Amino acid sequence: MKKLESNILNMALVLTVISVVSAGLLALVNKVTSEPIAEINEKTVSDGVKSVVIGDRDIEFNVAPAQEKNGYVFHRVTDASGNILGTAVEAVDPNGFGGNLKVMVGFSPEGEILGYQVLEHSETPGLGAQADAWFRQASGSEVKEQSALADVILGAPAKAGNHNIIGMNPGDDLMWVSKEGGEVDAITASTITSKAFLRSVNAAYKSLFGYSAADAVSGASTQAKKKK
Repeated sequence: MKKLESNILNMALVLTVISVVSAGLLALVNKVTSEPIAEINEKTVSDGVKSVVIGDRDIEFNVAPAQEKNGYVFHRVTDASGNILGTAVEAVDPNGFGGNLKVMVGFSPEGEILGYQVLEHSETPGLGAQADAWFRQASGSEVKEQSALADVILGAPAKAGNHNIIGMNPGDDLMWVSKEGGEVDAITASTITSKAFLRSVNAAYKSLFGYSAADAVSGASTQAKKKK
C-alpha cells in the first residue's frame, strides 16, 4: 500500500477523518449514557423529595412534575386522594464559605419545615456534611438548675441552645443565627456556612409563601413582636 505523502492536504484529510470518527463515538456514548444518567438524576430528586416531605411516614404519595420559577424549583407532593402533603423547594445561596450552598427544604401546607437536605456545597470538607445533620438535631446543652441567690451572685445560667429547625416556620420563628438575635444555634466555628444555610431555607420559604426573608433578617424587632 502506497504511503500517503506528508503534505497539508493529506494532513487535513486525516484530521477530518479523526474528527468525524471522534464525534460519532461521542454521540454514541452520549446516546447510550444519557438515559441512565437521567434516570439516576430523577431517582435522586425523587428520593430527596420523599425524604424532606414524607420522611418515615408509610403512606402513598405522588410527586407532581417539577416547576421552576425565579431560580427556585418546586416539587408538589400529594396523597392518593390529591390532598397536598407538602412541597419540596430547591434554593441556592451564593455566599457560603466556599461559594454556592444548595438545599432542598420540605414545607407543610402551613409552612412548617418537614425536612431538608443539603444538595450541593463548596464548603470546607466536613462542614457541608455537618450542615446536613446539624440543623435537624437539638443541642445537647442543658440549663443548669440553681437557686435565686446563685442567680444574683453568679448570673442566670445560659439557656439551652437549639439548632433543630424541623417543625419551625420561617413565617413565625426567628430563622437566623442566635448570635444575631435568631433562634438557631450556628454550627460550631462555622457561622458563615450556618448563615448561608438559613438564608437558603428562608429564601425557599419566601419563594413558596411570599414571606420576605430579607425583611426578617434585617428586622428582628418586627419578628420579635410577632412572637409576643
